[in-house]
Amino acid sequence: MTSRQLSEPELDERLRRTLREVAATIEVAPSPMRQKRTGLRRSLVGLAALAVVAPLTAAAIFGSGPEYVDKLPPDNVIVAGSVDGHRYWMVESFHTDMCNDRMPGVEVVVEDQNTPGQEWDTHGLSYGEPRAGGCGYDVAGSLSDPSLSYSDGSFVDQTYLEVYAVHPDVTAVRVTVNGSTQVVDVHPVSGAGYGAFEVPPGSTEYTVSLLINGDVVSGSTQIRTVPVPLP
Repeated sequence: MTSRQLSEPELDERLRRTLREVAATIEVAPSPMRQKRTGLRRSLVGLAALAVVAPLTAAAIFGSGPEYVDKLPPDNVIVAGSVDGHRYWMVESFHTDMCNDRMPGVEVVVEDQNTPGQEWDTHGLSYGEPRAGGCGYDVAGSLSDPSLSYSDGSFVDQTYLEVYAVHPDVTAVRVTVNGSTQVVDVHPVSGAGYGAFEVPPGSTEYTVSLLINGDVVSGSTQIRTVPVPLP
């Protein structure tokens, strides 16, 4: 049996065909919790990277923007925290969408995951439903119901860091974990409110309620399950 070396165009076409076949096998299930993940991770530097990335949710939107970490903390910090010496910041979003417009909302920057001179590795959250094509968000439906919220989380060491996007009338988020309750401030960004809180290691679930001037918004209380951290 003889073989020949494929040319660069043939290799490129074979790779693209393989990736299309892999993508066709991925089933995406809608989230019943209305969680929106903007996925502003800068690790996808080429087509080959797709083969080692976990399947994305239907709401995932990848952004582009300044490619490399230039300073820490970044600009426009809203919330800063530290978990066992691991610093993180919730900042105003600084990436752009598929239409090259600045994305609304916030991004979470974990210091250990962002080395100066390397590509940014962040994740972001926006209020509302993402529009088709990855350009902007539709907030009409969300603004009509203050009980709706959008959330996303990530681990800082073994602590789960949750970020919430809420109706602009919501003044705080009440969180109960392991019998302990805290009231988390929300901050106005891009016409909505954003807040962040830490869920301690070992916790399996927590309860969240939205507040307007201290009163619970009807229909807003949810019992949430803490995901299992990756090894």
